[in-house]
Amino acid sequence: MSTMDEVIKSGDLSKLFSLSDTVDFSIALMEMLSAKCDYDPELLNPTQRILFLCIQIENSGQADTILNFLQEDYPAYSQEVVEALKAIGATKSAYYIQEAIGLLPTNGESFFDHATEATQQRMMQLDSQFSDYPDGPMPELYRSFAVAHREDF
Repeated sequence: MSTMDEVIKSGDLSKLFSLSDTVDFSIALMEMLSAKCDYDPELLNPTQRILFLCIQIENSGQADTILNFLQEDYPAYSQEVVEALKAIGATKSAYYIQEAIGLLPTNGESFFDHATEATQQRMMQLDSQFSDYPDGPMPELYRSFAVAHREDF
């Protein structure tokens, strides 16, 4: 059995599946996909891209807010991340992100430049609901999806 650090160091995505711990799998997956694409999802195959986007929005929700992902980090992938979340089975999370997207200005301007107090409160509520893992532990969803699409690694 390989350790997470050995798998990451190898750079071989197919070795992910040797990790028995789901959290280690998830961490290694994030590290390896990020290294492979240098944070540019366009450089990944469709399966890898789905996982990468889901991991990135999860990280945004935990470290900052989903708004960072939607407006700063990956605004071009806002709708795609909704479909990615659905693809891995995170349908409640996808719903919250879709609703958050609906609160964003359509002209690309900053959310806070035009948001009312009620809209800002709703965005904070959606961020909190998303960050509470409404679909269960994300690492389990990542692993299940990756195993089902193992040939893409």
